[in-house]
Amino acid sequence: MGNIYFISGPCGVGKSTLADAYAKHLTNSGQRKQVYVIHGDDFHQGFIETDYKDSFWEDGKAKNQIEWLEILKFNWECIIDTAGKVLKRGLDVVIDYVVEDELPLLKKLAKEYDANLYYVVLTASKETITNRIVERGDEEMVERALFLKQKLETLPENQGHIYDNTGKSITDEIADILKNMESYLCGGDMPLTKNTDEHSDDDEADKKVLSGEERSDKIIYYRDDKLTIRSMVPEDAKVYFDTYTSYDWHPQMEVYENYYREQQNGERLVFVPEIEGKVVGICTLVLHPTEGPWGGQNIPEIVDLCVFFHIHKSGIGSKLLDVVEAEAAKRSDTVFLAVGCHSGYGAAQRIYVKRGYIPDGSGVWYQNKNLDQYAPCVNDDDLLLFMSKKL
Repeated sequence: MGNIYFISGPCGVGKSTLADAYAKHLTNSGQRKQVYVIHGDDFHQGFIETDYKDSFWEDGKAKNQIEWLEILKFNWECIIDTAGKVLKRGLDVVIDYVVEDELPLLKKLAKEYDANLYYVVLTASKETITNRIVERGDEEMVERALFLKQKLETLPENQGHIYDNTGKSITDEIADILKNMESYLCGGDMPLTKNTDEHSDDDEADKKVLSGEERSDKIIYYRDDKLTIRSMVPEDAKVYFDTYTSYDWHPQMEVYENYYREQQNGERLVFVPEIEGKVVGICTLVLHPTEGPWGGQNIPEIVDLCVFFHIHKSGIGSKLLDVVEAEAAKRSDTVFLAVGCHSGYGAAQRIYVKRGYIPDGSGVWYQNKNLDQYAPCVNDDDLLLFMSKKL
């Protein structure tokens, strides 16, 4: 079985650099004698035009949509055709190009040649992307790159495949991706097309890529013979509300509705553990937190880890954290969380310490503010200690 390693991402994130370096890793490590690399932009650059043509982009989008769609169609035909010939020869192929709604084409290619598809979406901070593009003299591409950054980070099908390389060396990138390689495997758990007719052919299905609002599928983060950890669906909000109400807590329905909305917007990942089809807990990962000692630094924050009472001490909480930390490691070398200080959080405090989380040294926080020494507070759920872990 061959392998397709596809690296997507906006301009300026180092797709081509990673593609070349990863291909070298495969050959130098002895895993493959030869690997073929396809830089998708090479096909685009084959179109030579006058130096006096107006800017191609406006507000991050092509001014002439018809012209751009024709170029895009040609590029993808070249990529798919070339990759197919490579796979037919029994070689692995590493490809870099921007994937907006073409993922079904790649899944179809993998299926046709019985190949594994590993899909990585590179991203970086706005400042990093801007600086890289300006340094190479392509200032007119900055707007397009930032437009793509936002779009790719919020596409539902990209969740679980995003890797933030801000501040990372190419050696770090390869090491991080290798450590989490299986999570980048793009399998059949997540259908990306809508079949309106069970007899419709693959070509028609490939054209019907769903938007986030139309999608009803789930991302599967983990699955074994007993436990499944998936992304959130709208119906989960009522499960959490009803369960927490039965515990005599005071849940707010809008909190869980917001979790789902933020998941669809690419702001938060929501991890929902299921046993025999029944929800048994939750954990979320805020991708760009703005509060706490690491706020505004693009270090992900684990929020709202909870395993339902009837399933406590079953190992689900530990597995949830394994999966969440693996997703965080795709974006940062650090993850953080906040834990309550009163005895009700005693078990959680012990778990986090055993897993390698350490306090940040800022002391306790109360109602989103770092408390000064001797400041008055109440030992309630708002009194927090922040802890971090190197991944």
